[in-house]
Amino acid sequence: MWEADWSAFDLVYLFQRPESMPRAADKAARELRPGTWLASLEFEVDTLRPSSVFVCADARLLWLYRAPFRVAR
Repeated sequence: MWEADWSAFDLVYLFQRPESMPRAADKAARELRPGTWLASLEFEVDTLRPSSVFVCADARLLWLYRAPFRVAR
């Protein structure tokens, strides 16, 4: 996942541990094209402002971020 080029994808879905989220967010910011999506199940990217947050049927949260990403304040 870390060596792959994400620029060809319209959506990257993550199910990472919280400690790897900053690395994933940095990679997504560098490689995802405008209008594409980063999705994260259960863990928020605390440096980014989500475009949407969904509550799944099992009550887990799904965070969606659309590139270009907005920085959290």
